[in-house]
Amino acid sequence: MLETERLILRRFAENDTDAVFALRRDAEIMHFIRAPQNRQESVNWLKMVSSLWETEKIGFCAVVEKQSGALIGWCGLWRLQETGETEIGYAIARRFWGKSLGSEAAGAFLAYGFETLKLDKIVAVAVPENTASRRVMEKLGMTFDYIGEFYGRDLVHYSISRESWVESREKESSSSGSRLSTLDSRL
Repeated sequence: MLETERLILRRFAENDTDAVFALRRDAEIMHFIRAPQNRQESVNWLKMVSSLWETEKIGFCAVVEKQSGALIGWCGLWRLQETGETEIGYAIARRFWGKSLGSEAAGAFLAYGFETLKLDKIVAVAVPENTASRRVMEKLGMTFDYIGEFYGRDLVHYSISRESWVESREKESSSSGSRLSTLDSRL
């Protein structure tokens, strides 16, 4: 499990199906991801994004707001099929947009990827017009690389190296003196 100041990021559970379906059928949330999904497609997606935890220690997790206990989205690391790179992905419920929760969740997963998995680089892709997702990538310290075909679409490709991430964390720590995320080996 990962924890931040406002969030708990935990593996999906069977009783998360309704909340995930509500998010994945929302046309505004799914606008830049794919067509909204029906219940069975959502169940299949949950199984798929949970399938690599035991073998590769990657997958997507439920993003739970601490204050309300509500499942408000998903975030995690996945293998980008076209390149084999480790990709970070995230989505947050509309009523929580504009609160930097996507950045907070994704920041915890960057820490997990670089500190626990010892990855050299993490990437992210998005529809070029998805300015909110691109802002999250930039807030995380990721830089634009190119536009390429991923998931059957032309998407922007951003990345951050472990070295760049460590440098940005050191600057952040020296200026704020605090750490936003804590890691727990139970993930």
